[in-house]
Amino acid sequence: MTLKLLLANAPNPTANRNASNYACYPHIGIVQLATATRDALGDRVEIRVVDGGISNTAAVQRAVRDFAPDLVGISALTPTYSEALDIASTAKACGAQVVLGDDHAIFFPEMILRNRPQIDYVIANDGGEIPFVQLVRALTEGRGVAEVSSLAYRDGGRIRRNPAPKYALSLRNTIPDLSFIDDVLDVYADNYRAQFGHLHGHEVRPVTVNNARGCENGHKRCTYCSIADLTVNTGDPRGFWKTVDQYHREHGINLFFEVYDSFTASPRYVDALIDATPPHLKRLIDGGELQVMVYARALGLTKRNNVDKLRRLGVVRANIGLDAADPEMLEAQRKNKTTGETNLEAIRMLNKAGISVHASYIAGAPGERPETLDRTISGIRQMLGEVELSSVEFSRFIPLPNSPAWDLLVDYERPNFFKSSGDIDAYLAGLGISFTTAERAEMQDRFGDRDLLDIDELGAYWADNFTHISEDHALQRIAEVDEMVSAHNVRTGNNVG
Repeated sequence: MTLKLLLANAPNPTANRNASNYACYPHIGIVQLATATRDALGDRVEIRVVDGGISNTAAVQRAVRDFAPDLVGISALTPTYSEALDIASTAKACGAQVVLGDDHAIFFPEMILRNRPQIDYVIANDGGEIPFVQLVRALTEGRGVAEVSSLAYRDGGRIRRNPAPKYALSLRNTIPDLSFIDDVLDVYADNYRAQFGHLHGHEVRPVTVNNARGCENGHKRCTYCSIADLTVNTGDPRGFWKTVDQYHREHGINLFFEVYDSFTASPRYVDALIDATPPHLKRLIDGGELQVMVYARALGLTKRNNVDKLRRLGVVRANIGLDAADPEMLEAQRKNKTTGETNLEAIRMLNKAGISVHASYIAGAPGERPETLDRTISGIRQMLGEVELSSVEFSRFIPLPNSPAWDLLVDYERPNFFKSSGDIDAYLAGLGISFTTAERAEMQDRFGDRDLLDIDELGAYWADNFTHISEDHALQRIAEVDEMVSAHNVRTGNNVG
C-alpha cells in the first residue's frame, strides 16, 4: 500500500503579511521532511509539498481535497496556528490523519491534543526529521507509534508523549530536494527581485539553507525570542557546500540564506566553513556569482574579525536584530552587553565590507516609555544618515510562548527563563511595573490555558500592562518611522513570530 502524504506550511493571516522578507524564500523545512521520507521509504509514499506562504489557506485546502492524502503534516508557528487548524479540519473531513510540527506544536503538544480533535499527532522536537520519518514508517507498516521519538498522541483516553532526544545536525541533516517545489521556485525569485533586486547586480534566485541552529545568547535569550531551541547545533561544513553546489548546478540558485539563528554563535563553525570552501565555489563567490545571506548579532560581528570572515564566505546581506537605540530598552530586552554604539559599529563594519544590512527594531519592549521610544527613533534616524541599510523592520512587541516575555505574562509561577517569580518581580519593578495577585490571576485565566492565541489581543494587552505607552502610540510611531525610512528609499516592514 502506498501512503499519500501532503506536507504544508501554514500561511500567515493576511494582516501579518508585511514582513520585509515575506514569501521571498521557500519554507525549506517541509521540503526536507519530504526528502527524508522519500529517501527512507521510496515508492511506499507519494508526496506533495504545498507552501501556504506563497498562496493562502484556501489554496492549501484545495490542494488537500484534490490530492486526498492519507496523512497531512502541517508546519505552524504561533501567528500561523489558526490557519493550520483550518487546514487540519479540511484534512480530517477528507479522511486524512494530521500531524502538527514546528515551534507552536513544540510549545503546547498536550494542550493541542486536548483541545483540537482535528490533530492526531504532534512532533515536539526542533529536530523533526528523524521523528517524522519514524511516524510515517510506523503508519505505512501498520504499527503502533509508541516507539516514535518526540511524538505526542492519544492512546485511548490518555495523551502520551514519547521521549524527545536532541538530534545533532552533524550526524544527520538531509539536503532538501528542490525538485519537490521546482514548479514554484520562480515565484520566490520574483518576490525577492521585486523587493531586493536593486541590491544585486544580477538576476537572483534565492533559497534558504539550514545547516546550523542556535544563538550565542541562548543562555539568556532576548525578551521577545520564542524560538523553540537555541542550543548551538552545527552540521557538517562540507554539507553546507554540497547543498550550495547542488542547488546552483541543478536549479540555478545563486543566493543562499543560511537561517542559522545567529551566524556568529559558533566561531569554530565559521572557520570550518571557510576552510571547507571548495575551490570552484570560491571562484564563483569571488566573482559575485554566488552570494550568501545570514542572521547575525551586532555584538558578535564586532569580534574575532567576523565581518571579514563573512565577506570571505560570500555574505552580501546580514539580518540584525538591533531592537532599540535606548540603553534602558536594550537592557530590558536582555541584549547581553549590546549598546546603541555596538549596533552602529557593527553596521559601519558591514558597510565597509560591502555587506548590506536588514535592521529590525521593536516598539513596546517591557517598560517602554515615550522618551525611550523617542531615543530609539532618533537612533534610527542617525543610522539612516550615517550608514546604508537594505531594509528596516519596526514592529510592535508581541509576547509569544516560550519567550521570557511569556514568563512575565503567563508562566509567572513557573518561569522558564527567569530564576523565579521573585526575579520577575524585581525585573519589572526596575521598569516601574507591578501587579497584584488578582491581576496575575486574571492574566492566567485570560492566556494561561489557550493553545490558540490572538496576536492582536496579545499586543494590545501587553502595551496596556507591561509598558508606559499605549498600543496606539506605538503604532503611530511605527508609521512615522516607516515614512522616514521610505523617504531614504529603504524597504520597510514589520513582523511577528
